[in-house]
Amino acid sequence: MPGRSRQRRLWSCAEKRALVDLASAAGSSVTEVAQAFGVAPSQLYAWRKQMAGGEPDADQAMATFARIEVNDLPEVERAVADCPDPAGRIIVAFPSGARLRIDGPVDPTALRIVLAELSR
Repeated sequence: MPGRSRQRRLWSCAEKRALVDLASAAGSSVTEVAQAFGVAPSQLYAWRKQMAGGEPDADQAMATFARIEVNDLPEVERAVADCPDPAGRIIVAFPSGARLRIDGPVDPTALRIVLAELSR
């Protein structure tokens, strides 16, 4: 009938296993089993693949966590002052298309003053 929707059948793991076993039995045909139970043959092949380890069932697809071990890290014998300041780069693009590029460390106070003046 036009406009009539077909309900999707949900199969339990036990039902899937039983249908795959029937289709795999000697003298049995996947097509015959599929027609007898209203399942597409491709669905039986997909279930067979799942059960052979190709894909996990929804019931079996559960996240697991790997075991990890955290060791103490050795202390670093170095003062923060010994580390050079990372080189920085600031690029200011103006509406006119001009660009101002500042390389190296920038004094935060000077930067605040410049930005305040530019935003006026």
